[in-house]
Amino acid sequence: MTVGPCTLEERDGEIASLTRWWREACAGTGRLVLVGGDAGAGKTVLVEEFGRRLGAVRLLRGCCEPLTPPLALGPLRDMAHGLSPPLRRHLTGPADPVEARRLMLEELRGGGDPALVVLDDAHWADEATLDLLRFLGRRIEACPAMLVVVYRQDEVGARHPLRVLAGDLAALPVVRRLTVPMLSEAAVARLAAGTDVDPAELYRRTGGNAFFVTQVLGDGGATVPPTVRDAVLARAARLEPGAREALDALACLGTRAAPWLVEAVSGRAADDLDACVDGGLVAADDGAVTFRHELVRVAVVEAIPPGRAAALHRRALAVLGARPPGEVEPARLADHAERADDRAAVLAYAPLAAQRASTQGAHTEAAAHLRRALDALPGGPDAHRAGLLEELGRQCHLADDLEGALRARQEAVEAWREVGDDRRRGGALVGLAITAAHLAREIPLGEKACDEALALLAVQPPGPEYALACAIRAKLSGMAFRNADAVMWGNRLLAMTGEGTGPLERALALLSIGIGRAQDGDVAGLDQIGESVRLARGTSAHDLAGLGYFWLQLICVTRRWYREAGRWYGEALSFTDDHGQEVWRQWLRAFRSRALLEQGRWDEAEALASEVLRTAHVDDGRRMLAMVVLGRLRSRRGDGDPRPLLTRVRSVMATAEPVVGWIIGSTPALAEAAVYTGDLDQVDTVVTPALAAAAAQGEPWFLGELAYWLSRADGPAAVPARAAEPYRLQLSGRPREAAERWQEIGCPYEAALAHADTDDEGMLREALAAFDRLGARPMRDITARRLRRIGARDIPRRPSRAAGPDGLSTREQEVLTLLAEGLRNAEIADELFLSRRTVEHHVAAVLRKLGTSNRSEAARYARRNEPAVRRPAMPPLPRTS
Repeated sequence: MTVGPCTLEERDGEIASLTRWWREACAGTGRLVLVGGDAGAGKTVLVEEFGRRLGAVRLLRGCCEPLTPPLALGPLRDMAHGLSPPLRRHLTGPADPVEARRLMLEELRGGGDPALVVLDDAHWADEATLDLLRFLGRRIEACPAMLVVVYRQDEVGARHPLRVLAGDLAALPVVRRLTVPMLSEAAVARLAAGTDVDPAELYRRTGGNAFFVTQVLGDGGATVPPTVRDAVLARAARLEPGAREALDALACLGTRAAPWLVEAVSGRAADDLDACVDGGLVAADDGAVTFRHELVRVAVVEAIPPGRAAALHRRALAVLGARPPGEVEPARLADHAERADDRAAVLAYAPLAAQRASTQGAHTEAAAHLRRALDALPGGPDAHRAGLLEELGRQCHLADDLEGALRARQEAVEAWREVGDDRRRGGALVGLAITAAHLAREIPLGEKACDEALALLAVQPPGPEYALACAIRAKLSGMAFRNADAVMWGNRLLAMTGEGTGPLERALALLSIGIGRAQDGDVAGLDQIGESVRLARGTSAHDLAGLGYFWLQLICVTRRWYREAGRWYGEALSFTDDHGQEVWRQWLRAFRSRALLEQGRWDEAEALASEVLRTAHVDDGRRMLAMVVLGRLRSRRGDGDPRPLLTRVRSVMATAEPVVGWIIGSTPALAEAAVYTGDLDQVDTVVTPALAAAAAQGEPWFLGELAYWLSRADGPAAVPARAAEPYRLQLSGRPREAAERWQEIGCPYEAALAHADTDDEGMLREALAAFDRLGARPMRDITARRLRRIGARDIPRRPSRAAGPDGLSTREQEVLTLLAEGLRNAEIADELFLSRRTVEHHVAAVLRKLGTSNRSEAARYARRNEPAVRRPAMPPLPRTS
């Protein structure tokens, strides 16, 4: 940590790691480096010193600010002066986030010098910036660049967006992680040498916080203040009144501002600002002034009396509001307006800030701006309020805050009813139906809202609201497997718009028709969905295109059209990744994990399902589907108890519309688990009521699977006429034909189940070999027992589970990795969806096999042997060292 300009304590290892990764980046293999540590640990100083030692390199540096909400793509704007003219122009206009990401990738791929990109204070990053990092992280390997992301570990909790991002990227080979610890007592003593400060007292008070240490030593006093705040304010108290006023103005303006702006807001001369620099609280930085650390700014801000702070924000609002249009971000103006308690200004700037954030892909921030505007409105019926609520619902939906979207859209419907505008109320009802369709338990609400919207809009002049209502009604019909209705609503939409059908309306209609046809078994319906996607992409209707890709995967996987699913999967994943559509991307990967499970590619299925489970924000269908995949894997492998996962799914699905069951598949998963444990009463309990609903619904694969598992509990049963062919063959007592059909489809486990459903020794041995290849221990044991009962001899022994070079099983390796991250047993249980008792057994086994006496020794082993230790599919961010 620096005290003088070039003194760095206890950072040789970190500098060496950064240097090694930089060399790899210069050689053409890009790196994404996550640098974490507590506030004041010296993360920024470390990275700055690293950059200084590199000498003349292409350095692009941006910083996230603690604005509420944060400025969209703020770090990119900071580094704009070092970017290419096309990207710079793009950032100063109405930035398209997709184009901004593409241009930034071109910057890093360019044929010039390798680039060092530093993004500081990423714990304050906005949604668009996080999407940029996600985009670049997946592509930087092919770039001569190193992207360093600096963040405070103590501000990044389990559900923090940055932790979700880091988990999403953690499995990539380009990612490196660095934790900057606090200084040791010996390091603090070395820094305090030659001063009057007692080093032991300095360490005790600061805890080795590098920034706190330098503040105390830089003040020159012998007394150590009790807190960082006291140390900062002690230095600020020595300023002359004019300099202190300039310091207060800068604190209200943010971490960084132009000198002329500080002078205009504070009313003080340049000499007073210079005194702040001389006092060590503020630094000059590339034509601007900035606090030496955010902790300094926070300490100064908190010491400003409320009345004076409001007055400074009013001055800032007046000065910045008078600048030419487009020069100052409306988000900054809205922030000053709120802090100045100027409601009229909030209403003027917050909606503009929301619009700007939305165009840049920062939908979470857009929603926050809209809430700010709504708080500034008076009560009572008001069209402005209704419109803001409607837009809030849209932004929440785009931000994957489906619960927030549902509440806002319900309020918008009521607000338009109070205003008396039936057309706008109909449009709000359509929006409500869109969000409700994404929440399994709210599908009935979506159907009701859509029908009400259609009734209201049918008597209004033709408009896009009615077309969208028809499209959503068709989608809801498709989700309920009412395929004829889906086709009918799609055709109605085409007929309504006639020959002059626009591409967006045509895309909506083709999507509905394709869904209905494909779900009825007509593969040609997939091409109509594909045409819908093409039209949507051509009109930049990105979310509609993502919806089309979702349906392509849903239908192909549920109907077990794996070849067609693979045909569309790569294209769909690339599109959703390029366009920052994490919700659709997670749905695609959830369906892919199910397809991999069914095709016998179990390790791949586990990795994908674990990723979805750890990164999805809400307990919607994505997480439920991932839980079912993992639950079925545990059932089939005999790897732990699947009930915690499957029971959780069942509790969520209990409030969902029954038709969603065929998408998620929790009921047959529970039945399967019960069969393997011999709990046949449980099979009957969960399957019997679902089977009646499935028969009415008519989805053939879901219906057939339910009937099959019920037959395992109750014996031969009636064969549902609409059940999928392999299940009908199996239920009809034709196991060999059923197995052949399963093999043709590409489902080796189901084929083995069919072979095992007989007393034929040859077929049973085929089943046994298949179960051994898959690692399906429960069915392997059941099949071996059946072979013994029919008098078969020379039955192969059960293969032992594969272990790593250290003797640890796959699960034990995962537990060891999380243990090395500093997680407690309860946290490991939460990460891996295991019971705490199971984790305790795994930890004990790890310690025994490694010959270590405690968790710390095991953690050190893991860090020394990291390549040999298997990481979970989505590990958490590193904990504080």
